[in-house]
Amino acid sequence: MPLPPRTYDTSLNSELERLQYQIEVIRQEAEGLLWGLSDEQFNWSPGGGAWSMAQCMDHLNVTNARMIEQMEASIEGGRQAGLRSDGPFVYSLLGRWFRKIVEPPPKFKAKAPQVFKPAPRRSMEETQAAWKKTHDRLEELILAANGLDLAKIKVRSAALPMLKFELGMAFWIQTAHDRRHLWQMRQIRNHPGFPAGC
Repeated sequence: MPLPPRTYDTSLNSELERLQYQIEVIRQEAEGLLWGLSDEQFNWSPGGGAWSMAQCMDHLNVTNARMIEQMEASIEGGRQAGLRSDGPFVYSLLGRWFRKIVEPPPKFKAKAPQVFKPAPRRSMEETQAAWKKTHDRLEELILAANGLDLAKIKVRSAALPMLKFELGMAFWIQTAHDRRHLWQMRQIRNHPGFPAGC
């Protein structure tokens, strides 16, 4: 499936414009992965504790929803504090490292925190609706961050509350996390035991 056409929104900070395009690419990747699947295929697992495509996407829906709450609060706080800048932005070593380790393919396996564990089974229709909702909201937040200082505004991690990332880096980490589990979904769909469609 070809990538969505690249159009440049010159009203957006260049970094946010790239992030907005990332969301478009991620949406299209997910749509292609789920195209023509049944609920049975969506919920099929290779076994041995491995997640299904449904569980990968449910995990993304849960983590994105929780991070969106943190981002909303940080954007509002940054706006009220008058933290504005057009960049360029420099991010911490910790944030850059964290982004690197969540990029696909996974460098090592890590158990998801209990709060981010997916449900054992989900309908594809319900899961796709939640996916659309969170990614529409992520795009809205990217647009809402235009003109704000993406390096000075901090976002608390929903997974590790003691950690805070710069707002811009938090967006990059979320898109990397999406790509990580979309990569995982592709491995499941390409598995030799994946059930054939009807």
